[in-house]
Amino acid sequence: MENVAQNEAMPPAQILMPKPNPEDEKVKEELQAIFLDILGSAQKLSYELATIDMKENYTREELKELFGSAREIIFNVKRLHKFLEKFGKRK
Repeated sequence: MENVAQNEAMPPAQILMPKPNPEDEKVKEELQAIFLDILGSAQKLSYELATIDMKENYTREELKELFGSAREIIFNVKRLHKFLEKFGKRK
């Protein structure tokens, strides 16, 4: 009985988490930013495709918006590719 009371008085064991490396935090933030940009550009292209009417000919402005959205995705995927080349083989 005395042993049980002694255990209840002891604080729970703390789990020590390693301090995040500032360089790793920077890499993590950059990766998150790239993924958010890819997601945003994919949503933009999705919207453009969903709102375009199916017809034989499109105006220059309609095509410009559509191709601009597609280029944005390509740009962001290239950013991700460069990021992975740079940081993917570190460890």
